[in-house]
Amino acid sequence: MAQTFKVEELKARKFEGDKQWTITADMRSLETFENCESNYDVVERLKAYKVLTPSIDEDSEYSQFFAYFKTKTQAESFLKRLGKYVELRKKLIENL
Repeated sequence: MAQTFKVEELKARKFEGDKQWTITADMRSLETFENCESNYDVVERLKAYKVLTPSIDEDSEYSQFFAYFKTKTQAESFLKRLGKYVELRKKLIENL
């Protein structure tokens, strides 16, 4: 697995020919998610904590997370929620 990265390193991208904005990464390498066995585990956590909402198209695989957004603003809003969730997880882990 790749070296751990931070939310700030994720960017919304619009790939050539796509109408939607995409955020993709192996989220198991995102700080605090190292103990997830697959990106399916990450998706379940993000859904449970309403970081990943029903309005977001998500099509993740075992080793890669994919989320699609109609606008860059929606993608950036997801990244803000993700950042807040990671900070919450860091605090919880510190208090164990």
